[in-house]
Amino acid sequence: MKVGTDTSVAIYAGGKSSRFGSPKIKAKINDHEFGLLIIETLKRAGFINISLIGGDSNDARRWGVDFHEDIYPESGPLGALLTALHACQTERLMTLPCDVPFIDEDTCRRLSNLAPGVEVLVARTDTPQWLCSTWRHSTYDAIESEFMSGERAIHRVVEKLKFEFVDVSSDILLNVNEPNQLKPQPKTN
Repeated sequence: MKVGTDTSVAIYAGGKSSRFGSPKIKAKINDHEFGLLIIETLKRAGFINISLIGGDSNDARRWGVDFHEDIYPESGPLGALLTALHACQTERLMTLPCDVPFIDEDTCRRLSNLAPGVEVLVARTDTPQWLCSTWRHSTYDAIESEFMSGERAIHRVVEKLKFEFVDVSSDILLNVNEPNQLKPQPKTN
């Protein structure tokens, strides 16, 4: 599989970050913003179709990725997923929240590797990480139907599709929700 041409990536950037206190995508580790860290990792892994869903279009512009205004604002990640799938021009769409700055290239590649017949691949640490997932574009209609019926929980939508888990390290997918979770990282040259 050629991740660069078969799989697009959408980073959810429109959340309120109420526990964090400021936009998480702009939080920094060693003077590098979360968004930039994630995007650089994705590019090193071979992904070329990367976009921010929601948030600030200026961030997308300065990081050299596409931007899509959330079609369903205030609807949580499921609305952002629909926005991303609507804009997606590839067979697969990998989604990531903006608060996983420690994700690595191998995890990105593994997460994008949908087996035949599988509609959604979800990362799992000690628990499912529903927002770290890869979706077949063909799931759009089913997801939209659930959304229009009032569903807002991604996990309940996933459970109605053919899905599998891919096990990953909880350190790699550390979900940073509060500033005190940031730990100093060794600088690399």
